[in-house]
Amino acid sequence: MGINALPLGYTLVVLPIYLSNLGFSGEVIGAITAASSFASTIGLIPFAIAADRYGRKPFVVWGFLSATLAYIFFALTRDLNSLLIAGAIGGIGLAGGFSTAVWTPAWTALISEKAGTKERTKAFAWSQGIWTIALTAGSAASVIPAFLRAQFKSTFLASYEYPFLIFVGLSILSGLVLLPISESKAIPQSPDGHRWNFLPKKSRPQIAKFSATLGLVGFGSGIGLQLLSLWFNRVYGTSETSLGPWFAVAEMTSLIVVPIVPRLTKSLGTPKSVLITQGLSASLLASMVLAPTYQFAASIFIVRNFLMNLAWPVQQSYLMGTVTPDERASASAITYTIWGIGNSVSPILAGYFLSQASSLSLSAPLLIGGAAYLAGAVGFYILFRGTPPPEEVLPLSKIGHEVM
Repeated sequence: MGINALPLGYTLVVLPIYLSNLGFSGEVIGAITAASSFASTIGLIPFAIAADRYGRKPFVVWGFLSATLAYIFFALTRDLNSLLIAGAIGGIGLAGGFSTAVWTPAWTALISEKAGTKERTKAFAWSQGIWTIALTAGSAASVIPAFLRAQFKSTFLASYEYPFLIFVGLSILSGLVLLPISESKAIPQSPDGHRWNFLPKKSRPQIAKFSATLGLVGFGSGIGLQLLSLWFNRVYGTSETSLGPWFAVAEMTSLIVVPIVPRLTKSLGTPKSVLITQGLSASLLASMVLAPTYQFAASIFIVRNFLMNLAWPVQQSYLMGTVTPDERASASAITYTIWGIGNSVSPILAGYFLSQASSLSLSAPLLIGGAAYLAGAVGFYILFRGTPPPEEVLPLSKIGHEVM
């Protein structure tokens, strides 16, 4: 996952500014990003159902490999239709595209099965840590185009093409690394003896409530984060070369979530942990519009990112711990689909605001995004404060022997 996610940190910083330099408007840039979210949204549930039925590993492998097509398109064409196709295939920042739809629900279920109840939250914290390392390295790699132009006299277009071709190789490598990993073909059966359903039945109420809160997070992410580098560019005139190190530090500081997350949930419980961390991160995102310099705004973003990276694995672990094992991939897919619906619409709205000249329009994406994140945190606390995960209820000795 880490190798596959390296390009995501790069595209999160570079791609919006690169497309802007090619002459595309904010609305078009938002549409390319939205295409990635839309493709991910429509693909999640079908592939999750198949993963629950046929096993998770093949879908993770093919999901990782499929991103190669997107990077080939980005490297070789500047045609709008081709860029829209590339965005739909995947590899754009947080949106992910079709390739993410293939691997995400299978990956989530696979981690949960391997870890068991006692180690599940820790496993998701480690997963978040590896993801963070990858995004850090990818964000730092945003200096590569400027380096190629300065040191090797590359043309403007060539300086962006070469990194995309490198990402093709990384995507292939990420799929090959998984091949030796073994997976049991037996998917756990439900208590009534049914192996799987077209859509989850036993966990449906929990999935519906979780989807409501995650949909708000998806909307906030799409409008507040997907085009954040373009926001910095329009408000402060910063380039991807200046922003890359800040985005890298924002991810790097989040590495310490790995030991903190299990302690946080043990001390406060899952609902309160999400309320505090995601609520504070929402407030910080909105407060960035008041920053007098891009360095000050980027510093706020670093703290915001740390807090949100605490909240995210807690929520992932909670969902996997409170749905039945045979419905985990489907539960992950349905909730991510709702996340994707919000994430697919909002970048277009962000692009519209960032195309305007007024300070209110330029501030709107972060203010609206912060409000959506805050609403999601409050909603999570209200809906789930009476339904703790098993590890916060069962005695530790019993948890150690339980396998989910």
